[in-house]
Amino acid sequence: MRSLRWKLGSALLLIVAISVGLMAYLTNLSTEREFDQYVTQGNQRYVHNVSDALGLWYAREGSWGFLQFLLPDFLRSTDDRLVIADNSGVIVGDTGKHWLGRTLTDVGLGNGASITVSRKKVGELYLFLAQPGGGRGYMGSERGDHPAAAPAAPAVNTPEQEFLDRVNRSLLFAGLITATVALMIGLILTRQLTRPIKALVSGASQIASGNLGHRVDIRSKDELGTLGQSFNAMATSLDQVEQERKRIIADIAHELRTPLTVIEGTVTGIEDGVFKPDKERLAAIKEQTSLLTRLTSDLRDLSLAESGQLKLALAPTDLVDLVRRKVSQFEIPAQEKGLHLTADLPDQAPKANVDPARIEQVLANLITNAIRHTASGSVTVSLRPVKSDRYHQIDSPSLIVSVADTGEGISPESLPHVFERLYRVETSRARSEGGAGLGLAIVKQMVQAHEGKVWVESEPGKGSTFYVALPQIST
Repeated sequence: MRSLRWKLGSALLLIVAISVGLMAYLTNLSTEREFDQYVTQGNQRYVHNVSDALGLWYAREGSWGFLQFLLPDFLRSTDDRLVIADNSGVIVGDTGKHWLGRTLTDVGLGNGASITVSRKKVGELYLFLAQPGGGRGYMGSERGDHPAAAPAAPAVNTPEQEFLDRVNRSLLFAGLITATVALMIGLILTRQLTRPIKALVSGASQIASGNLGHRVDIRSKDELGTLGQSFNAMATSLDQVEQERKRIIADIAHELRTPLTVIEGTVTGIEDGVFKPDKERLAAIKEQTSLLTRLTSDLRDLSLAESGQLKLALAPTDLVDLVRRKVSQFEIPAQEKGLHLTADLPDQAPKANVDPARIEQVLANLITNAIRHTASGSVTVSLRPVKSDRYHQIDSPSLIVSVADTGEGISPESLPHVFERLYRVETSRARSEGGAGLGLAIVKQMVQAHEGKVWVESEPGKGSTFYVALPQIST
């Protein structure tokens, strides 16, 4: 397969050859046309001057006698030939000395340049010019087929033809030099153009082979430079995604391994007679089974939400009633931990077009997260309608549900990552308390599936507040 560099070089060579060739042809054509016109005008001026001079000579002498001796003095070149005929058509002067005494009819000449004296025609002048190859042509029109009288107007003699040949050779030489220089410059530019493309092709091959750490070095500041930067950004993103994938797989494997190990150890102990198959051991197995069920269910929901395949059963829903009901379900777990769980709700609020089951899942995850990370104090769930909130880019009427706690808070470094799946602010503590790091990621995906927004505000040591904004139904 031919490389792009050679394709561009060949195309450039063809363009240069056609352009230079066309330029040389048109220039040659124009030069010959202008030069022929210049020669014709020069010949006409020469014939006119000779005829005027002969007219003056005839006026002074009164006849064409001794013309043959004078005529050679009017020649511009020894290759030219002058023929003079009187009014009766008899040739009275010929620098070639072949037609003296013969008539114009005999030699096939006619319509020469008139020689006048006092506006009276006294003769005709014919100028024969040397032609390339040894032929001749004359200034005038043809009456017969005499071979010596072949017309050639305009006619170019040998020196003038040599001049044209020199001009053509100069054009050819200049064209070759121009084509060579253009081709060299074009090849240099082609190399500059194909070098970054070659680097991108090589980089793509490296990425495809699994070397996600490879980067291309393209320093040009044009579109190719922008493409190189985009390629490097893509490679960086792929590298980060791959690292995240490996971390997620490792975390999921760890999360699955822990309950499976407990189950396996308990069952093995029962089989070996170390443990009795009593209610306590069965409860431990059931607890770990429930943990596995919850983990796999969360992973399924998260996968469906991220791929846009999560199905929602939307219906007009009273969020005030839904939040109050959900808070009441968590009162006992909160009391067992010594926390005060309250609901700050209005008596009435506009309804929202949501899937009640999914929003209950969102609230359950947020309340569970708040109770888990609050050692003492309170957890407050609030709801308020807003028309807009420019700071959080809410442009339409919405219902904002907030879950605030007085727990440990979140550090500024961890705050941007809390909605990432399997991310833990404090890894060891989260695992010991049963958190898999999927709850907040599910919250984000569920809310976004409802075309809502979710965010968090926190201060270390003072607690955190999670916000969920859902579009309300217009009334």
